[in-house]
This record gives sequence, structure tokens and C-alpha cells, in this order.
Amino acid sequence: MVETRSDEERREFPVIDIGEKIKLNMNRCILCYRCVFTANQITGKRVHGVLYRSDAAEISTYIENVIDNDFSGNVIDVCPVGALTDRTFRFKSRVWFLNPMNAHRDCNKCGGEVTAWMYGNEIYRITGRKDEFGELEEFICNECRFEKKELTDWIVEGPRKIKRESVISANHYEKMIKPSMIHPIEGTTEKQE
Repeated sequence: MVETRSDEERREFPVIDIGEKIKLNMNRCILCYRCVFTANQITGKRVHGVLYRSDAAEISTYIENVIDNDFSGNVIDVCPVGALTDRTFRFKSRVWFLNPMNAHRDCNKCGGEVTAWMYGNEIYRITGRKDEFGELEEFICNECRFEKKELTDWIVEGPRKIKRESVISANHYEKMIKPSMIHPIEGTTEKQE
């Protein structure tokens, strides 16, 4: 048997669909309520929230409703732990195999400025652009996010700037410090001649 630090039984939840294109895995959820606050911002009639209290609390929809409005996919982008996922992208690829590109299109619902996650000339997923703090710059509509995945739908501006510490940044930087150039004791770099 595997040792654990907790004495109590862990709660387990089935993975459910809370929208036509959104899947919720409550086993990952940390109850940060970001998706609830975002849903409050983007629509007047919220259909999901926190049910129950204390150690029985969970994020869910009320009475088998689904999240269904033009901007509902934005709850996926604000989830910090991946409890809410895009059903059109699930199990197709890992994000670190994809190249994030700035892209835009003319959209009458949203600004149409997105991050297109590409492998070669194929778009695997579309997400909202995030600022240097990891927060969404603007909400994007579901049409841009879920339905426009052809390269001809977008004007690709170029590679998205990714923080060096990110797993996604692997192989995206040309000027990397080679391990042989770092002093093991001081942790400083040598001058190149």
C-alpha cells in the first residue's frame, strides 16, 4: 500500500461535461472560484458555482444545466490547475510540443486577438492571450476558440514570447547559457572571449 501524509479518505469525483465543449475534473480543482468569478463577469445568468459547504464543497452546474454562452470557454483559460479543459483539445497533444503564436482575425463578437498553439502548419488549440502575470488580456468568443482551427482563418503574427522558466519555453530560446559556462560555486557566468 502507498504511504500518504493524510489520514482521511480522499474525495473522488467523476469527470463531467459542464458544457458542450468544456470538461470538469473536480479531482484537480482547488476551489479557487476563478471560473465562477469569470462566469459572473461574462454573463448575467450564471449556471455554475460552488455547491455544498466545507469539505463537501465542489464546483458544478445547478440541476444538470450546462455553461452555454458565447464566452463560456474563457473559464478554461482562467483555471490555474487544469480542472477545466477544452474537449476539442483533450488528449491530442501536450502543450510543450506545440508552438504558441500570436494570431488575430476580424471578429464581430470579440477582439479576435489570440494565442494559436501550432504544430507545423496545423492549429491544435486557440486560447486567450495572457499578460506577463499569466492573466487574460481579454476574453475571446467561443467561435474563435472552438470553431476556427484552420490556418486560413487566422493571420499569424509570429511567435508568442514565453517566460524562460516555463516548460513550454523548451527549445524556444536560441541564446542559452551552456552548463560549462557556469561556475559551480559562484553560479556566475564567465565572459566569452
